[in-house]
Amino acid sequence: MSVQHISTRDAYNQWASVYDTDGNMLQAIDDLELEQLLPELLNLGSVGSKSLAVARKLELLDLGCGTGRNTAKLLTHPWAQPVFVRAIDFSSRMLDIAEKKLLTLHEENKMVDLMLNQADCFPTVTDKSASPVPNVEGLGTFDIVISTLVLEHVPLQDYFATLAVLVKKGGYALVTNMHSEMGRISQAGFVNAEGVKVRGTSFAHTPEMTVEAAREAGFEIMNVKERTMTEADVKGGRVSERGWKWVGTQVWYGLMLRRQ
Repeated sequence: MSVQHISTRDAYNQWASVYDTDGNMLQAIDDLELEQLLPELLNLGSVGSKSLAVARKLELLDLGCGTGRNTAKLLTHPWAQPVFVRAIDFSSRMLDIAEKKLLTLHEENKMVDLMLNQADCFPTVTDKSASPVPNVEGLGTFDIVISTLVLEHVPLQDYFATLAVLVKKGGYALVTNMHSEMGRISQAGFVNAEGVKVRGTSFAHTPEMTVEAAREAGFEIMNVKERTMTEADVKGGRVSERGWKWVGTQVWYGLMLRRQ
């Protein structure tokens, strides 16, 4: 199969129309792991916010939200307090799909305010002199930031420079990524209608490198989890048949972080 390397933004704009339906097994593994990790994170963040005894909404960010796969999880969480969710992505076509997906969920959950923004999430990647804060009007800091399957496309220093300025001191972040054991063999991408594999820029960051970069950026490491693909994942239908290729391989890792 021929492979076409293009800019990451262009790759995701092209991928958007089939992103939720092409049987991506890493997204499936991410969903499985977040069933436990995300509620744990949200509960921690909620308790921390309430302990401040400040009458304000809990503020959350989905950084690199894509089609809103995990933003939807934030909207459907059983919140006991008012919440503001902002979701940012650099792909306009991904955001178009996210908006359609999230509209009904937003209307059904009166506890949550939602805002979607298109922006370069990591400005220092292309301009080292730029501010690491995405260029979004009114963008502040957040009690909780999630950023799932994004890190693969960003150098570690740039990624954590942005994450560090977006998480409030004492706030929390959840970062998930393709494992380097898989990343040394494959990269995020899709097969287009012409049968060409389309890929953007990718880095095979190891969990150890990621932990070190997070610490250097001022984060406390609360939890690190690595995930190997198993036969049961495929046989049980938890991932698509494409998962057979990766049985026995570490394919995913996640970090739960607290901003110091």
